[in-house]
Amino acid sequence: MQVLTLIDSLIAAGAERMAVNIANGLAAQGVDSHLCATRAGGPLEEFVEEQVPFFVADKKGVLDLKALMGIRQYIRKNKIEIIHAHSSSAFWAVVLKILTPGLRVVWHDHFGFSEQLDERPSFWLKIMGRFFDHAFVVNDKLHHYAISVLKIPSQKVSFLANFADLGSEMGSEADIPDKDSNPKLVCLANLRRQKDHDNLLDAFKKVVEVYPGARLYLVGGHFNDDYYRHLQGRLKNETDLNERTFILGSRNDVAAILASCDVGVLSSLSEGLPVSLLEYGMAQLPVVCTNVGDCGLVLDGGRCGELVPPKDAGALVQGIFSVLNHPEVAQNKAQLLKERVESEFSRTGAIEKILNVYRGMGR
Repeated sequence: MQVLTLIDSLIAAGAERMAVNIANGLAAQGVDSHLCATRAGGPLEEFVEEQVPFFVADKKGVLDLKALMGIRQYIRKNKIEIIHAHSSSAFWAVVLKILTPGLRVVWHDHFGFSEQLDERPSFWLKIMGRFFDHAFVVNDKLHHYAISVLKIPSQKVSFLANFADLGSEMGSEADIPDKDSNPKLVCLANLRRQKDHDNLLDAFKKVVEVYPGARLYLVGGHFNDDYYRHLQGRLKNETDLNERTFILGSRNDVAAILASCDVGVLSSLSEGLPVSLLEYGMAQLPVVCTNVGDCGLVLDGGRCGELVPPKDAGALVQGIFSVLNHPEVAQNKAQLLKERVESEFSRTGAIEKILNVYRGMGR
């Protein structure tokens, strides 16, 4: 079986991590697994296993025919049978299917604004849905959306839980500012508005009033846009944040950073099933998270971490204080989360489900 995983880039974000995880997992099961970043590479290239051929198509735009034909040539040369297209890569996957008789397309929908699906443009997705041989979705809302809105037949849609598997990060020492300060909070999320870092910063200012030595690390890619500049401005101009909060950007030593911290926080307005939570669990890091998307599913309704409402800095503060003021309880929950991630969100189960879908498409 020859499979090409297709993703826009390899920045250190959730969908991109899953693309790498799946390509590596397929190779470990004996699949002839290939990986293509259509637009650009990124920090996650470091974690692509040696047995997974990887290339960047260097796409300059949606209508970049040179890059498109380059992927088509690669497909023909390597006798690719299945394209596993993540997120927006679906469009090129469908075009490649039209150009390549016998090619099958699996779409993996990671759409992170699952709380605002009614605002998601669906015209082109409906058209592309007719060409999908199967669709994986990362939560129940996307499952319903694929069937009821995109009109993909229900037998062609499957829920597939995200899983964390970047184990090669383990064992290194984190290079972070003020690493001897305590307590240390980390937020593993790209700097996008849906992640609501403003809510987290408002909460952190209250934490500093009680814990002056506290530090907050924002780990994730940014896009040098207005939102990023807004956050930079807050960190520079607000006394309680200045020299206490650090934007670390996209990092390859995520596991080491998590191991150095005391609390993992997500303050999102909307989520699917965030890989960040799974990585917090793998690191056995106590968690405080807004109850959006499938965060409650991962944290088992609060049994494995603190769940708080979104857009509520006061509730976020209380969740953080709950972890810091009751460390034994927090560590017990962190241990439960680690066990839950290992049992319910494992690579082995996910890859077997993917392979079963691939095999079924050939019948």
